[in-house]
Amino acid sequence: MSKNFSEEELDNFRQCFQLFAPQGYVDTSDKLCFIMRSLKMAPTLVELKRYFNKYKKDSNIVEFDDFLKIVLEHRSVEKSAQEILQAFQGYDQQRYGYIDSKELRRILTQTGEKLADRDVDLMLRELNVGNDGRVFYENLVQMLMNPLPTRR
Repeated sequence: MSKNFSEEELDNFRQCFQLFAPQGYVDTSDKLCFIMRSLKMAPTLVELKRYFNKYKKDSNIVEFDDFLKIVLEHRSVEKSAQEILQAFQGYDQQRYGYIDSKELRRILTQTGEKLADRDVDLMLRELNVGNDGRVFYENLVQMLMNPLPTRR
């Protein structure tokens, strides 16, 4: 398994796994989600449940060696940043590099895994959208691919 990852990646995966699963295993797909998203992966809820069910041991836990198998499998199918960028380019027929914030709100609250208006408000505030309402989707994709900052 280690031949599929660099030493630096393995160390990063191990540290993150140990930080969020100090007992040495993950016992829910929610915890698996948290670890994977902390490592800048963006699995869907369906994917997470499938990974958890596929790789869990008889005792309903996923250990680090199985976590690496999940990461490897997920990497083979995930190209999130490029896919999201292409999706936004589909709404930008003139290729200006931005989408109107009203159109973005409509997309995010009415399609796919729908977001609440307050979540979209937070995103727009984080992106510092100006009075012109332009959301540069490359900035949006970059923000989406980064882990959430811890705020307390």
